[in-house]
Amino acid sequence: MFFLILLTFAVKFVLSYLPSFDIDMGTWIAWAHRLAEIGPWKFYSDAVWTQYTPGFLYWLWLLGKAGLANALSIKLPVVIAEVATGVIIWSVLRKVDEKFASLALLFYALNPAIIFDGSVWGQVDGILALFLFLSVYFLTFKEKPILSGLFWGLAFLVKPQSFAILPAIIFILAIKFSARRVVKFVLSSGATIFLLGLPFFPQNPIFGLVQLVFEMSSYYSYTSVFAFNFWSIVVGMWKSDSIIFLGVPLFFWGISLYLASLVLIFFVFRKKREVGYLYLVTALTLFAFFLFPTRVHERYLLPIFPFLLTAAGLLKSKKLTWAFIGVSVLSLANLYHPYAYYSKNYLVSSGLLQFSGNFAPFIGAAFLVLFFGMIFDWRLPEIKMKFPKYSSRFWLFIIVGFALLTRILFLGSPQSEYFDEVYHAFTARQILHGNKMAWEWWNVPPKGFAYEWTHPPLAKLGMVLGMLIFGENSFGWRIPGALLGVGSVYLVYLIAKKLFDDEKIALLSAGVFALDGLPLVMSRIGMNDSYILFFALASIYLFMEQKNLFSAIAFGLALSSKWSALWAIPILGLLYLQRKDNIFRGLKSAALSLRKDVDTASIHPLDFARGFLEAFNKFEKGLLWFIVLVPAVYLAIYVPFFLSGHGWPTFIELQKQMWWYHTRLKATHPYTSTWWEWPFLVRPIYLYTSGYAKGVVANIYAMGNPAVFWGGLAAVVWGIYYAYVNKIKSLGLVIFSYLVFFVPWALSPRIMFLYHYLPSIPFLAIATGYFLKRTPKAIIPFFLIAGILFIYFFPHWTGMTIPQSLDSLYYWFPSWR
Repeated sequence: MFFLILLTFAVKFVLSYLPSFDIDMGTWIAWAHRLAEIGPWKFYSDAVWTQYTPGFLYWLWLLGKAGLANALSIKLPVVIAEVATGVIIWSVLRKVDEKFASLALLFYALNPAIIFDGSVWGQVDGILALFLFLSVYFLTFKEKPILSGLFWGLAFLVKPQSFAILPAIIFILAIKFSARRVVKFVLSSGATIFLLGLPFFPQNPIFGLVQLVFEMSSYYSYTSVFAFNFWSIVVGMWKSDSIIFLGVPLFFWGISLYLASLVLIFFVFRKKREVGYLYLVTALTLFAFFLFPTRVHERYLLPIFPFLLTAAGLLKSKKLTWAFIGVSVLSLANLYHPYAYYSKNYLVSSGLLQFSGNFAPFIGAAFLVLFFGMIFDWRLPEIKMKFPKYSSRFWLFIIVGFALLTRILFLGSPQSEYFDEVYHAFTARQILHGNKMAWEWWNVPPKGFAYEWTHPPLAKLGMVLGMLIFGENSFGWRIPGALLGVGSVYLVYLIAKKLFDDEKIALLSAGVFALDGLPLVMSRIGMNDSYILFFALASIYLFMEQKNLFSAIAFGLALSSKWSALWAIPILGLLYLQRKDNIFRGLKSAALSLRKDVDTASIHPLDFARGFLEAFNKFEKGLLWFIVLVPAVYLAIYVPFFLSGHGWPTFIELQKQMWWYHTRLKATHPYTSTWWEWPFLVRPIYLYTSGYAKGVVANIYAMGNPAVFWGGLAAVVWGIYYAYVNKIKSLGLVIFSYLVFFVPWALSPRIMFLYHYLPSIPFLAIATGYFLKRTPKAIIPFFLIAGILFIYFFPHWTGMTIPQSLDSLYYWFPSWR
């Protein structure tokens, strides 16, 4: 424990060297010098802005007198207070769960929001939180109202918003203590405030502090002072709270909402006397003070953290723990906004500033969801990932429905061809109109377009079908590929279920695949990648089901989409080797039969013939469908080519031209990448950009979900080891399939792009699904992160018009530009 305490203190102390909030830190230092010069009794003045209660001023007075008025010295007591709070939380929770108690110390002391407020910003909310926590601690665990009152008085002197906790303290006093002990609390807190406030108000010891607090409360008469709360949603920040609504100023509406929220909290928890619920009530009371009154600053949320974390530990609630994490993340975003708004240093990003400001209403809405979620779900069941048999279809419906929605939403935008649609979709439109030039490589196309003859025509014919049904428009030529993209999600489910005979792995794998960005983007564009992916997966799955005829047809269609479907042959071959009673088992049987005859007679050539005949009899005749149907399907796809007046010699020459194009292409592109870069998501590729206009932009960016790409890569590496050590052939097949679809690109002489990695993604997802099944505790964190990133990047993947400030946040690395 000593090591943990030392570690947290060291981290927070080192981070204290980061740039402070200049306005606040400059004020602290100026006040320290003022106190050293004239003392506390003359500190307050109408000529100088001195609106702050005396609590922290004692420390500034000491620093000023010692000549140590600098940022590090001012932050030091805050760092100590935050570590001390973490230690007290640990001491409370260790009796419940030693392991969680240690984690709680780290969760609090190294909480990014708390670190940012104290160690970076240089505010004193950490001291306030310590005193408030001690006040409740001495009521609930020690039953010493005098000490409780003392610490509440100290908290009030540090910051008068300590009033926010009084409703919870009154609630605790009412259910645990007699009237006599309540009086002790009141006298103790009152005496503390009076005695420590006296040196600052020698001329007006009774009402001086009261007047100061009223002046402070009226100084910012706005709906929200950078707090991402209820008012940031309905009105906006920095609006006058004297605005009349239904005959009542917003200020009184805020008070009414706040009081109503308190009534709700105390009503819901009125019968809950366990100490864990008392801490939850306290946390919710502080949360309500942040959410509903006007004139609230962004930092008013900080005191909630020790109470919410302690409640999570005492109640053994994973849900409250996740709520603590959620509030922490949202609070950090809220804290960063005003810091970046007023500061100019290397921690400030204009993109993050605009992003946090634009998303303030959404963050406020998320706060409200967490607040009411904790109230109405007060039984707080632990989160468990369950896939009961009766709900498998439901989960599959959700996953496939999600894939369908995300692939067809805004599918018609942009309305014109973009990226390689100027080849594929343009050629499909020419085929639709019966233009025979669409099949000929020697023609000169219109400016800005090109006839696409470098790939087999299945995808283009699919686009023709879409336009025949939905009209000659962007939705028409994109919808077939989008639907095949949805089908690929379902095939990932089927393949994973067939390989492992496990519903959970299948659902997890499909869920992972549905959350990735690269399959999403490539299924929404009029190109051939979604086609080859669907039919290659279909061929593999049908072969696993030993439906060789349909597998051969599907493989023929995959090959008719893109020649790189040939990479599926090793997978099909490996699947065949795993089947029982295949040709190799027949050969082995024949060899054993011959070996038995060695000792009794010489081996006759007829023995070899019998062995091979036995092996051939065990050979699956259905495999012959691949020899017959694959070329037949490939030729059938070219029927429109022949019907347009082209003959067999032209067909043969076209295949040669295709081969020469892909093996001899010498071209450059700013977004090209090598095969080994794809798993690391080094170089995504712009497919479309509208350009910046009036502060907004719409982009379509082919890239993966970082959680899926990087998490999946880790799962693959783990899978290689795990499959080898435990001899798990199905997992080995998944890893092999993943590798075989992209590693051979190392031999390609032409330029390559990230979307060539697409056929490997399904097997990356299956490896991830297998890992998650083996590591259940990782399921919720993975899908939470992947889901958040999916929402975050969705506008970037689908061409939604967004503010330039949001777009600037998508480029995490220079290579993503």
